[in-house]
Amino acid sequence: MAVREASHRAEFGVKGSAAGGNGSGEAGHARGAEGARRAVALLTAFSLESHTLTARELADATAIPLPSVYRYVALLREEGMLVGDGRGRYHLSARLTALARAAEAAETLNAFADPVMRRLAAQTGETVILVRLIARSAVCVHRVESTHRLRTSYEPGQSMPLERGASARLLLASLPDDAREYHLAPLAHRDPRAAARLTERVITARRDGWAVSEEEIDTGVWAASAAVRDSTGIVAALTVQSPLVRAPAAMQDQLLRRVRAAAEEINEALRAAHR
Repeated sequence: MAVREASHRAEFGVKGSAAGGNGSGEAGHARGAEGARRAVALLTAFSLESHTLTARELADATAIPLPSVYRYVALLREEGMLVGDGRGRYHLSARLTALARAAEAAETLNAFADPVMRRLAAQTGETVILVRLIARSAVCVHRVESTHRLRTSYEPGQSMPLERGASARLLLASLPDDAREYHLAPLAHRDPRAAARLTERVITARRDGWAVSEEEIDTGVWAASAAVRDSTGIVAALTVQSPLVRAPAAMQDQLLRRVRAAAEEINEALRAAHR
């Protein structure tokens, strides 16, 4: 699988010692951007469930042609981002663990939210997550797990669909109308009625500052989310997830009250920090 340096440079649109120096700079930049997108797509194809993948599986997951996948895999291995197991399978390297820790440390919101989330998890006995909008996904950026054996679990960095779930509705509510339409364009193309129904629920979540969901993402799971706001508006969703067996209707009301109170505590801390 050895690939010459020239192959990498061509794939990323770099020509000679000065990219685009021959008048093709714009085309070179376009190729370079596409190359970067493909490299990122391959890295983000890995998940907690799909932590080891073959080149063919990576091609299927990203729609990148298999020959290109091999070239990118070779480059990512050279840069220490991927590791091969000698049997044609690859996984993310430990180098990315340090990057993940650096990303979490840079999330200043986590510092405000963490003590509140820990108290909320202790009060409710359930997993508490903080979710932010990153690209076109709702991404868990911080988590405090339940101590119950039966519990829901989202890893920091794990993404969730924007089309389902209480957290996603609050994140969509943070967007201007045109940006929300952009994010929901794939759903609107597939199912205009579903997109219209979701838009109505997003508008309601924006008005209320909270949302609930039942079995929208995971079977047997109920969730309550409340908006986390700074001076610019909604910046995250604070969410408590509970197996339905522990969340009858009366308990749902209590969980919602607690998550809303916890979100307001974070909001107050953010307001105080920016006074």
